Amino acid sequence: MKIAFDCQGGDHAPQAIVEGALKAKDVLGIEPVFFGDKTLLSSFEGVDEDHIVHCASAIEQEDSPALAIRKKKDSAVVQGLAALKEGLVDGMISAGSTGALLAGGMFIVKRKEGVERAALPVYLEISGQKKLILDVGANMDATPEMLLSFAKMGQSYLQDTEGVEAPTVALLNVGTEEGKGNQQVKAAYELMAQELKHFAGNMEARDVLFNNVNVIVADGFAGNILLKTIEGTVGYIQRTMVSLAKGSEKGGELKMLAKKILSDLDYSRYGGVPLLGLEKPVFKAHGASNAEAILSATEALVRMVGGEENSEGDVR
Repeated sequence: MKIAFDCQGGDHAPQAIVEGALKAKDVLGIEPVFFGDKTLLSSFEGVDEDHIVHCASAIEQEDSPALAIRKKKDSAVVQGLAALKEGLVDGMISAGSTGALLAGGMFIVKRKEGVERAALPVYLEISGQKKLILDVGANMDATPEMLLSFAKMGQSYLQDTEGVEAPTVALLNVGTEEGKGNQQVKAAYELMAQELKHFAGNMEARDVLFNNVNVIVADGFAGNILLKTIEGTVGYIQRTMVSLAKGSEKGGELKMLAKKILSDLDYSRYGGVPLLGLEKPVFKAHGASNAEAILSATEALVRMVGGEENSEGDVR
């Protein structure tokens, strides 16, 4: 399996990307293809120059995603996605600009048949239960039909890639009762109730981490607020526990307790998530990814490719 690695994007690029790709080569047997500055990449031990695609320009976080995709055609994002589209590689991983990767995925790789918009999920594993929250920022506005599509894509991913049998779906809302919410979620509720086998109804944000549901669906606006709220809560608990630990005889125990509690909520430890709905696998790694995170993202990508190839049923 050939995997394209964007060696320009991420806080620790290119070193963390290259090291992670080489680890994936050893552990998973994949064939990494490195997209970035050839002079820089060829200086890394273990990188085969024949597997480097030189990229003269780079897409920065502050660049307009759609404009950058059109103007910077010799960037790692554009060239990597083009190679994926042409079948020269089997998947792509990038820790760079989410907006550029999404725009490039939509314009270059294209959407699967029947998918109106690709969705960006967040994967969590809490107390052994696998959860997917989507969309968390790719689509600030979403029709009821798009929310139904997100639900189906989330179910398929958890079943085919993560091995979750009959994944359940809930719709993020301001109340659990049928008929709650705005017109968008009311209409989406009706569609999901009609078309999904394992629809669990509405779910309030406070129950996302506790309720026994696998897929939580929202538009990108509400989903991003939920995600940032979780991030803020994690940060507050971390600072509070550190403050309590200072000068305390049980400081070490408090830090260990905080680490244990918060580990489930650290979605960045999963390495990366797919842009769901595209024709071919494109994974977005966390911007702060180290080599281990890149390896983890590659493992998930390999599972996704294998899951799609072996998928026989329809969770709907």
